[in-house]
Amino acid sequence: MFKKAIALILLIVAVYWSFSALLPSKISDFDTDKTEFSTARALVHLENISKKPHPLGAEAQTEVRHYILEALKALGLEPFVQEGYSISRWGNLAKPKNILARIPGSDSSKALLLLSHYDSAPHASFGASDAGSGVVTILEGLRAFLSENKTPKNDIIVLITDAEELGLNGADLFVNAHPWAKDVGLVLNFEARGSGGPSYMLIETNGGNANLMKAYVEANPQFPVGNSLAYSIYKMLPNDTDLTRFREDKDIDGFNFAFIDDHFDYHTENDTYERLDRSTLQHQGSYLMPLLHHFSQADLSNIKSDEDYVYFNMPIFKTVIYAYTWIWPMLMLALIIFGGLIFLGFSKRRLHKRDVLSGCVPFIGGAVGSAVFGYVIWGLISWIYPEYGEMLHRFTYNGHIYIFAFMFFSLGICFMLYARCFKPENTASLLVAPIAVWIFLCALIAVFIKGASFFIIPVFFALLALFVLITSRKPSLIVMAILCSPLLLIMSPFIKMFPVGLGLPKLYISCLLVALMFGFLVPVFGFFRHKKRWGTLMLFIGFAMLTYAHSKASFTEEQQKPNSLVYVFGR
Repeated sequence: MFKKAIALILLIVAVYWSFSALLPSKISDFDTDKTEFSTARALVHLENISKKPHPLGAEAQTEVRHYILEALKALGLEPFVQEGYSISRWGNLAKPKNILARIPGSDSSKALLLLSHYDSAPHASFGASDAGSGVVTILEGLRAFLSENKTPKNDIIVLITDAEELGLNGADLFVNAHPWAKDVGLVLNFEARGSGGPSYMLIETNGGNANLMKAYVEANPQFPVGNSLAYSIYKMLPNDTDLTRFREDKDIDGFNFAFIDDHFDYHTENDTYERLDRSTLQHQGSYLMPLLHHFSQADLSNIKSDEDYVYFNMPIFKTVIYAYTWIWPMLMLALIIFGGLIFLGFSKRRLHKRDVLSGCVPFIGGAVGSAVFGYVIWGLISWIYPEYGEMLHRFTYNGHIYIFAFMFFSLGICFMLYARCFKPENTASLLVAPIAVWIFLCALIAVFIKGASFFIIPVFFALLALFVLITSRKPSLIVMAILCSPLLLIMSPFIKMFPVGLGLPKLYISCLLVALMFGFLVPVFGFFRHKKRWGTLMLFIGFAMLTYAHSKASFTEEQQKPNSLVYVFGR
């Protein structure tokens, strides 16, 4: 009983760690060393530039522009305004006023460009997150960088664009009309599509990402969040940022750093100073400083590549990268090892044909049942609350509660389906079906969406668990939990990422993922008794969370209050 409790705690810790490692836990204050990024100092700028909505042409935007110009002058720079007409790709005509400054390097072949925009969305948005957060990240980052009194090798160009919200007009004006554009070798763009959560690193390149990723890993940001699955999906979506103009018009590569949680604040009057998550702003700073130091000294004329890398983030290892050329060899190796273990298992009589075949039913049934449940129940919820369809990206104010609810329902479905066939002596046999399905999925991924090929990593740990189950009649549950931990550390954040990034109608994808992951947890749960009770408990928690979500179905005055971190640094 004690070992089961320890194993369960290890699994819970792995899930918790997978999320806690995504964001800084400490928010830098005014006492932070002057050469380091301080969120408190950045917030002083943010409060000043997000007092009023400031879309293109508004009087408040003029005030914001003057404030940024004065802030850059206070850093010893000589900023100026680039003004001109631009027609966006959507036919919008604008006369943006970009803010520009340049720090000369000692031996520059190409310049590093720091990018964000200072116009807020039209109508009501105060623009605190989108993209005041990016502006103040750059202002505070430059202050800390210049405090070291070191001359960078590369020129550093600061570009705070205008009319981004109208159609990337400011970026278009700079890229196609300013002489500095030809000097740019790499862009670091800071954006937002919400008011909280981790900031995701997304690469924009017309070629391969290999050299960019190697440099990114070498720069070693402390809290990297990014994966090549998101990179692959992002390239398929119609989303554009200012960086898109650089890539499409001048073939200039770059990194986007954008947070996407609390999407309901995006482009609304709730995009305020108070509602910006302070940990998220700290996260943006934790990207900028190491990358600014690295790329201000790097050879920016040699970042192009025809090769792509698979990459993903994981606690301890931070960002793991490997070449696309490894995808098929790793898949073949997994298949060979799997075949060898099947042979070994049957020869040792630790695998039984009947149990292997019967194990397919709860695993496939759990995957299909969870996905169908997620799709149907969300459709029912959307029918009960038609107002959900009016919310941006269909991510509701109580969206995180729904994610929890659906995940517990999926766990309950899996426990219930496995209850009849779960026995300690057939645990090895029950692990065969999940491994076979995962390898098949990895083969499909290798053909259609190579960026997700890191899904093969949990497979190798599952194969190791299968080996232990075959060769040991009483395997240690603690060892089994440790072997399951990489799965949870790598995959758990995706359960939240899919509905946050794609909207709550995609909750069924997270439900499916929970069921797929459950199959690899068989080496632990297979030795648990009373699976039906566990299933009942999971379903009860899911129902309780669903009820709680119902009680939070509208954006109440209580929800509008700032979170506990808002006033850490008083006005």
